[in-house]
Amino acid sequence: MTDNEKFLFDLRGYHVLPDVLTEDEVALANEAVETHEHLIRNRPAGLAQDSEQLRRENGRGEFRQNPLTFDRPWCEPFRRMLAHERLIDLFNEILGPGFRLDHGPGLIRMERGTEGHWLHGGATHDPSQYHNFRHGRMEAGLCVAAWQLTEVKPGDGGFACVPGSHKSNYRPPRSVVALEDDLGCVEQLPAGPGSLVIFNEALVHGTLPWEPDDRERRSVLFKYSPGYLSWGSPHAECPIADPTPAEVALYEPPRRTGRTKLPAE
Repeated sequence: MTDNEKFLFDLRGYHVLPDVLTEDEVALANEAVETHEHLIRNRPAGLAQDSEQLRRENGRGEFRQNPLTFDRPWCEPFRRMLAHERLIDLFNEILGPGFRLDHGPGLIRMERGTEGHWLHGGATHDPSQYHNFRHGRMEAGLCVAAWQLTEVKPGDGGFACVPGSHKSNYRPPRSVVALEDDLGCVEQLPAGPGSLVIFNEALVHGTLPWEPDDRERRSVLFKYSPGYLSWGSPHAECPIADPTPAEVALYEPPRRTGRTKLPAE
């Protein structure tokens, strides 16, 4: 992780890395999504809660099967995302050696008319979501790696956040999290296909309704925790049929000691 990346993530609580996946990897991932469209279900609308700004008719689409368990070659792009060397380099620094997959992967598919998600995070007092700085390095709790499979342009909708709110001491006003009056502090993040968006769950974040009618939003989210912490229920075992050592390590349960740093290559 470069000094610039450390500075920006510590400052804003998120970072966008363009072109982490190759064009071929993005194409295969999109083909995998389309091949398994029968496994995508739209959840009932309701993530917008009572916000008129975020409310739309449709809920977002989600996989009903873990894409890491798809047959080859369809599982391969998601396995690439799970233990990508760029991701390992970033989270070895942010989460510390021995970080683990907390939950995911999950698909978010949005078409025009898909609702947004009420902004959440920030000063929630959830002990698994935090950002500290001690002994010359960051210490973060639950963090997200969101892989973009389609282009997100300014004004499209999709992921949005309040930069720097992962270190805030006050809960955001209702008008901000409902997008009724964002006080000029909510930022929508454009990102191209193949981009990796990482963010701290302590960041105030959510989703804006999807506006384009010529393309979908497709994002694949993996959520990681420090090796000693679990937000969700620990995995029983790695579901991948022929896992690599790195994939097995990411599925280990939380523990205080004995975990090793994943190699960046």
